[in-house]
Amino acid sequence: MASKSNPIQLFALQVPTQISLPFDLYALTVPQNWKELFNRLQQIKLGKNYVLPPVESLNQALQLLVDGILFSSPNAFRLKSTANWLYFKADNIDTACIATAVKTWLNVSFEKCNFLTDDDIAKIHAISGSDLQIEKVQLPTPVWEIKDVSLKIDSLYYDLIPYFLASEVARSPLALINPRTNEEFEKVKFCEIVSAESGAKEVISWPPMLAVKTRKKKDSEEKETTTHYYSYRLTFVLHYSTGGEPYIICDCGIKRWVSWEFTYLRSGATVCIKPTKSTRFAACKLKYMGKEKGIDFESNLARLVKELNFRDKFTAQDVIQIPCKNDELACKNDGLVWAVTYSNIMSRSHNTDVGWFPIDHEIFLQACLKRFEKVFEGGFSLIETYSRCENRKALTKAASEYKKVEKFIKSHFAEEPKTPPFYIPPNLKLLLLAQDTPSEKLIFPLAKKYGISNVVVRELGSLGAELLGNSWSANCSSRIKDFQKKLSLSTENTKTVTLVEILPKDHFWRDASKDPKPCFRPALAMLGSVTDHFEPKDEEDTSDFLTTEDLNSELVQREAAKEAAREAAKEAAKEAVKEAVKEEDKTSKAKSLKSEFAYRLEATLLSGLSMAGAYVYPHFDAKNFPQDVASIGVYVIPYYQGEKTKYLPVAVRMDKTGVTAKAYGLNEWLDFHTFQVKMASGSKDFHPFDFNKNNIQSWVFNILFPECKGPTLFCFDAANVRTKGLIFLQKKFWHKHLLAFDTGEIMGIGENLETGKNMTFIPLSKYPHVRIAGIISPNTSEVPLYRVCDEGNKLAGHTAGVFYPSSQNAECGYYYLSNQRPESRSGGILQQSKLIPMAKTRGENMGELKKPKPYAQGYNPRGVFLNLTLQEGDCFSDWASFVQCLRLYGLIHYLGATTLPGPLHLAAGLNDYRPIQAIREP
Repeated sequence: MASKSNPIQLFALQVPTQISLPFDLYALTVPQNWKELFNRLQQIKLGKNYVLPPVESLNQALQLLVDGILFSSPNAFRLKSTANWLYFKADNIDTACIATAVKTWLNVSFEKCNFLTDDDIAKIHAISGSDLQIEKVQLPTPVWEIKDVSLKIDSLYYDLIPYFLASEVARSPLALINPRTNEEFEKVKFCEIVSAESGAKEVISWPPMLAVKTRKKKDSEEKETTTHYYSYRLTFVLHYSTGGEPYIICDCGIKRWVSWEFTYLRSGATVCIKPTKSTRFAACKLKYMGKEKGIDFESNLARLVKELNFRDKFTAQDVIQIPCKNDELACKNDGLVWAVTYSNIMSRSHNTDVGWFPIDHEIFLQACLKRFEKVFEGGFSLIETYSRCENRKALTKAASEYKKVEKFIKSHFAEEPKTPPFYIPPNLKLLLLAQDTPSEKLIFPLAKKYGISNVVVRELGSLGAELLGNSWSANCSSRIKDFQKKLSLSTENTKTVTLVEILPKDHFWRDASKDPKPCFRPALAMLGSVTDHFEPKDEEDTSDFLTTEDLNSELVQREAAKEAAREAAKEAAKEAVKEAVKEEDKTSKAKSLKSEFAYRLEATLLSGLSMAGAYVYPHFDAKNFPQDVASIGVYVIPYYQGEKTKYLPVAVRMDKTGVTAKAYGLNEWLDFHTFQVKMASGSKDFHPFDFNKNNIQSWVFNILFPECKGPTLFCFDAANVRTKGLIFLQKKFWHKHLLAFDTGEIMGIGENLETGKNMTFIPLSKYPHVRIAGIISPNTSEVPLYRVCDEGNKLAGHTAGVFYPSSQNAECGYYYLSNQRPESRSGGILQQSKLIPMAKTRGENMGELKKPKPYAQGYNPRGVFLNLTLQEGDCFSDWASFVQCLRLYGLIHYLGATTLPGPLHLAAGLNDYRPIQAIREP
């Protein structure tokens, strides 16, 4: 077992300072007259300035059809850009073919546009391959260096290195080695997926694997066998750390393919297409486009493939009928194939679950490293380990206090009531808008558990009926008025929480505009209530024990069954009987005292209580750490208004006295319940604005920071705001005691930020009560998996902790915060694999090999990066530990670790409380 002081290893690779390619690199740029024509036509078409033409589909089509193209740059079409457009490893590319593709793309993009003049048409026809000049590219050396405390690396490498690694994996079948036997057990053929974006490069195994399962038919004893398809996925992306060193993430996963004819499409789906004779796939979107068009391709990629490759004729309807076209003849002869990516929001379940186990990830990583050694001299090695540094004593105390919360929430609602170990507002009213009997019965014992006596149950009835579907805005307005007619306004000094039993979203798959759910929160907010939703009880779910008597009776019966099993085990003479009794005892232990529906409804109630201001706040006790620290999460919410998007910065504050919130333009902090009611009801106190980085920067620096009266930790999701005005959250501008501030009239001009022009650094001491925590979450693709390094540097499982790079010290200011093992993985993950047999580690059959579980749900430990900017004299490791407390012990409705600290998690959740006029029409 891993020691609590052991370091961790991040699954990321070091980038060498010197790279030698096995070929010469060539590139061409977009001619200036092409750029001017394309940009002018697109601006006229959309009636907007500064709009780029939709070059993503063109770039993808070219890479599918011209094998010599390595990768492309989407920024090359900007009028002032000097970036190369297409890269090659030979200079004998057919430029006439590229010009033909460009003209076809223009014809497709601007068909049915009556604004084209004769001069425009003539310029399109005049586009020629002779306009394009291919030139040799000299690779900048070294690849990277730290100069003047900053990373210097040419932007080319962010595409070139991930591309080269991905293409090497796809060059020939990849050998997978069993680390236990050191023998090859599988060879896997990968194909590249051409991305519309620059940066990350992805490969998938093809042909796909089969996942075959036999199960009973619904409402029948008959059995049926289903075959679903899936592929392995590897993704390569280059990032750099806060310390400045670049690293490569090699992430492996599973792509599951839809393996049945579509009957509906809830929102959108990604289809990967590989045309005849192409060695690559490209991804484009399938989307429900309304009643007239039905399901169709969102971009022009599929159309371009058909126009440019006359052997491939297919429509969206073909893809709908056969979502995974992988017939043997097509795969063998490099024919047209495609596959639609499956997601969990689809109505049917897939035979294969997502993710890998740690040993599987290690197998793929080692296979890639072995491949790279043959191409790059010296190969790649893992980045340095990270050492543990958190304040163990303070975290243990906070964890101990939070265990009381966990124990209470996990307790059965039919037990004798106890006082909740966290704050719940005393003046609560709970309103249930029900559609079925189980929720009406269950809500009363649940409310009693949380000390809520004011409970009202109403039938949702016509308020939950389908909208008419003719005019979404008018239909929503009408339904909101219906709520106001049928339900009464909350009384003063009462905090109302409404739980709405809604139809599953699948019910509205044919026309999402008929789903009334978007109306519920705004409508009930106008009546003074916060709202959450849950779906009705499944017919196959178990029943619940609603009274203390029923629960105690069941507990007595279970204890009697266990005692009988123990007695039988003592007297059993035959081993088989012993094993049978053990299995029966296991089944008895595993059976939950709550139905799935009860767990779901209680989770919804807890979410509603959190919205009403119920909270827990961790106490962090460390030497020289300030007392009564407040924490504030700041988040920018998009407001969708037709084709336009406005933005509203919000802030949620938590301390030992409660939860409050405020927004841009709102002068005062409101209690959390009142804030959400005002926000969702469309109060004029809220002032969303057109995108303006200066507004966001000014609000944070001139309003939020100065008004702090005591020690306050500000938490930011870097991906949400680092490009929206808060440049101090960009890694290259991070400092331990200084905040980068953009002084330019037009903020965020790239070349100015690169040179430091129009930027200054403000000492944090100007705001003596303020501390800053920047969170980089796994959603950014910047955060690698981790594993504990056990004795002898052997990779083990996972651990919750605060870690820093081993070459630094515990006060370096940037950290990796890892999550604890979730309860769903209490059996461990180290003895499980999707790929190879694993030895049993306990019991009488210890050492015996158990079969791999290719269809199981995998799990790999992951965390977040944290960058701190603090006051002089602050202990960085203590503040990092406090942030970890806010992730692990900061909320009542999430008992596991949240990605974001508690107040920032709540701030990001306000995205669900936009008024109806700011919600995008489905």
